[in-house]
Amino acid sequence: MGRKNSYLEQIDKFIGNKIYSLRLAKGLSRLELSKAIGVTHQQLQKYENRSNRVSVSKLALIAKAIDRQIPYFYEGFEAADNIPLENENQRLCPEVVRNFRCTCYREHQDAINTLVK
Repeated sequence: MGRKNSYLEQIDKFIGNKIYSLRLAKGLSRLELSKAIGVTHQQLQKYENRSNRVSVSKLALIAKAIDRQIPYFYEGFEAADNIPLENENQRLCPEVVRNFRCTCYREHQDAINTLVK
């Protein structure tokens, strides 16, 4: 990733979180998105976990695959300065939504809704 730079690391973290959250909100598995952009699911995981920096060309492919424009991934970055990007509960919310959408039976959805309440 090159030399350590705290500002760049903040940007990487912010973009990685956006990729992760939007992928889950779209109901895509890591494998599905990685195939769409031509990388392994491990590489996509490294983008999401901020251990590898996303190149602009890969970001363009990710944006296209999840129906967003590149500026979306930078929106709110300056406002997010000094604000924790997300905690573990916030990371679970998109996953819960995705799993809820996959539930076919109304009774199961009602039971999940009751449990979450």
